[in-house]
Amino acid sequence: MIESPFQYGTLATKDNFIDRVSERASLKQMLFSGINVSLISPRRWGKSSLVKMAMDELISERKDVRVCYMDAFSIDSVEDFYSKFASAVISCSSSRIEKAWGDAKKYLGGIIPGLSVSDGLNDIITINFRHDPLKENQAQILDLPEKIASDKGIRIIVCIDEFQQLAEMDGYAELEGKMRSAWQYHKNVSYCFYGSKKHMMMQIFNDSQKPFYRFSETMFLGKIAQGDWVPFIVGGFKKTGKSISEEFAVKICEHTECHSWYLQQLSYFVWSDTGKEVTDAIMNRAYRRIIDTNAPMFMNDVEKLTASQREMLKAIIAGETQLSSAGARERYRLGNLTTITRNKKVLEAKAYVDSNDGALEVSDPIFRAWFKEKYAE
Repeated sequence: MIESPFQYGTLATKDNFIDRVSERASLKQMLFSGINVSLISPRRWGKSSLVKMAMDELISERKDVRVCYMDAFSIDSVEDFYSKFASAVISCSSSRIEKAWGDAKKYLGGIIPGLSVSDGLNDIITINFRHDPLKENQAQILDLPEKIASDKGIRIIVCIDEFQQLAEMDGYAELEGKMRSAWQYHKNVSYCFYGSKKHMMMQIFNDSQKPFYRFSETMFLGKIAQGDWVPFIVGGFKKTGKSISEEFAVKICEHTECHSWYLQQLSYFVWSDTGKEVTDAIMNRAYRRIIDTNAPMFMNDVEKLTASQREMLKAIIAGETQLSSAGARERYRLGNLTTITRNKKVLEAKAYVDSNDGALEVSDPIFRAWFKEKYAE
């Protein structure tokens, strides 16, 4: 059994990580220098892999750096946030599990936590509060990384994935203010917030009425260039005893529009169907497979939209730019102007569409292809 040279669904490893040289250097420099970063790009463009790779490099270069990772996607309450935040900070700043126990008691003893410690290879410590943190305890938890970093003479970098999901929790508005109030005074801690919903991330970090306004440097992650992908695809086939021409590698890039997740997925489907050399038939089957594989997820998402929202997607994919015009409203049954405005906001908030110089576009190439097949008139 030959291991696939193409990887998707997990963080890209060193062998699977492509380019991003300037982005890695910028992230490392800013975060080590105490500059907070908000990193924004559509889903599955490689944000998490980029952050992990950049931080791994920084840790190898600087022995006084500790990196804490949190995934906000599954956090559903303010209490859950405090527990997971404390767990992440204690785990990353303590080198051994016995020391983590001691740090938890030292820094959180007044909160009376219940602690459970995994026996896995990573020695992860999990903190669960026996009661909801009191207001004075909340400030103590938010200041935890600065307190530990100051005491130990280290720099801590806190990385929170899908940060915008926190904004959907009850009580987020108050939490947001508390986070800014505490974190703006941290001298030994940097924060990296990354998210896939551009509209929500921009509201959090670029709205002058919001607490996090100008708290971080906003960084937009672009696509990896075709010129970097083609040799990666050709090399992946070659090292496993298979062959793909540059022309077919370019086709993979074109089909997926260099979208990192889909490019790796389509490359895998082509590779797994290839004996020795890629043919047109193999390429066509693989492209059909990638659409069919993702179709159930697409269908589940689209069924949650209203009829007028689906019509708006149809209009945008068809290239309609004047959604409020009488012709577009009649042709696509978009509803009145109030409905159009509301639906634009919904589709942006749900990351179906992005605004590019004022024009709306559907950036997911495989979703776009599937939607055309399903809903084209």
